[in-house]
Amino acid sequence: MELPRDLRGPRAPRLLRSGWFGLGIVAYVVGTALLAHGSSYYEGLLLVGAVYAILALSLDLVAGMYGLFSLGHAGLFAIGAYATTIIAMHAGWNFFAILPVVVVGVGVVGLVIGFLSLRVSGLYFAITTFIFTLIVNAMISDLTITGGYSGLIGPIFPNFPHAIAWAGSAEVWTTMAALFLTMFLVWSIRGSSLYPVALAVRDAEPFAASAGVHTASLKIRMFGLSAALAALAGWCFCFLGSLTPGQFNGTFAVNILVMVILGGMNTRTGPIVGALFVGLFPVVVSWNPLWQEVLFGAIFIFVIVFFPEGFVGLVARLARLVARTPLLAKWVNGRESAMVPETPSEGTERRASTFVVPRDATYALEARSIEFWYQNGPVVLHDVDLLVRPATIHGLIGPNGSGKSTLVNLISGQLRPREGSIALYGRRVERKSASARPAYGLARTFQTASMVREISTRDNVTIGLYHRFRHLDERALVWPIIPGTRREHRQMNRWSTLALRDVGLGSEWAAPRVADVPHGVEQLTQLAVASVGRPSILVLDEPLAGLSTGEVDQVSAILRTLRESNVTIIIVEHQTKFIFDVCDDVTVLAAGELVATGPASEVRANERVREVYLGQ
Repeated sequence: MELPRDLRGPRAPRLLRSGWFGLGIVAYVVGTALLAHGSSYYEGLLLVGAVYAILALSLDLVAGMYGLFSLGHAGLFAIGAYATTIIAMHAGWNFFAILPVVVVGVGVVGLVIGFLSLRVSGLYFAITTFIFTLIVNAMISDLTITGGYSGLIGPIFPNFPHAIAWAGSAEVWTTMAALFLTMFLVWSIRGSSLYPVALAVRDAEPFAASAGVHTASLKIRMFGLSAALAALAGWCFCFLGSLTPGQFNGTFAVNILVMVILGGMNTRTGPIVGALFVGLFPVVVSWNPLWQEVLFGAIFIFVIVFFPEGFVGLVARLARLVARTPLLAKWVNGRESAMVPETPSEGTERRASTFVVPRDATYALEARSIEFWYQNGPVVLHDVDLLVRPATIHGLIGPNGSGKSTLVNLISGQLRPREGSIALYGRRVERKSASARPAYGLARTFQTASMVREISTRDNVTIGLYHRFRHLDERALVWPIIPGTRREHRQMNRWSTLALRDVGLGSEWAAPRVADVPHGVEQLTQLAVASVGRPSILVLDEPLAGLSTGEVDQVSAILRTLRESNVTIIIVEHQTKFIFDVCDDVTVLAAGELVATGPASEVRANERVREVYLGQ
């Protein structure tokens, strides 16, 4: 099937980006060559800035993308620097032989820290990692092998062989190569299809898990990678002079985070800008150290209060204001915008489920004898059965507090039943995690739209395709140089744009950030996220909240189209007219118990339903 011309990747912009990328590499090499032949003073100054940039990028990888505000990177940095120096002094290893040992070793330490710290988050995660830095600092201050408080003299980096001595300082080329490698890895992740997934793990972890993301595993692995990059920074740093415990204390742990925040957290160049600022600030402002600290603190407070997105983030915000499209202004002014589904035939073809649906299945979903209560709380669901026929729309209604959302969370894996069983097309899943359910053909939406607000609607929709592309995490590290991965990235973007069309949003709605779109567009985007991955069972939790009458009619048409494509839909909604008009079957709950279930017309006529829910 050939995609519409407007959804094909534009060749000219890609070539233009490639040209700018090539010019950037040339400029980087020329700058490195000039530094390698420059004075030792500027060389030492800028190399410290380059090492700090590696360290800041490594922290931003987990703080900016995953929300893991680590104060342990100073300790990881110290281990990398001291381990390199000690191995070189006592074992006499070649420095480049030490590098993989140090990077892998500290990476493993990072995996352990990430695993142990998963039980805590936010402030507690920062405190836990800060304690790690204090422990490392105490050890290097007391151990004989580290030189105690006196520290160690760092090894001297060897010069180039005579044949290439014309290239200048080998240390400069090596450190700048390390910085380039770090930028390549971090920027590759930012440019890959894993980046929206990472932000979803940070901002909306249940949403990420519902798309098939093993969130805990992903965070642990990324913290390990971040630790390995911090070790690379330590390896480079040990050649710049002596090592003392004071260089890796708690103050420095905070300063690394300051580098990221000042420059701009979760931006491409912000950590580099912040690292250069922090590294060069004491030299440029050669005042009394006390007044230096006062001025530095005042600048940091000013940034946090007035533009917390940092220097680079502020520039990006101003650019977005300048580039604000007239389309969004139409929504603000309340004018009508055409939201007619386009290319429905292509959308219908993609809706064929990746999960093989048994032809003889009696039920798509079987939830039998469900019992659930929160710890030390009353029973929320008691002996509830929910049987959903394939390729039907099944409504789930009931008064507030009846247990509808709890049952949806049990079906989708956010919760586990105390008793009872849940099967999807005959396969038991009650003990499967939420991230495992998409492999069984299940997708869901949330009562409150749960997406990443700082990225585009299309990028949010790509998150729904995560479970369909294997090894996305690993290939994200090098995706620009793997043609197959680049093709998959473009394919995900095209499918996401088509999914937006299928829910009535034209391609013009693919680029705006979720934070900038109206509520109706946000709700329809959430439906596109759930449907883009070709589910066989789609669970919708109050999808009509805040929608206008026209948008409700549009959702009705979308659901009927999905049903015709053999998708089973379970919908929780308070609008009873919509439920009884659209649904084939309806189940009614009250006070955690089953009131009635069956064809919509029969349930509507049920006297007890009319009494406890319809108020008649």
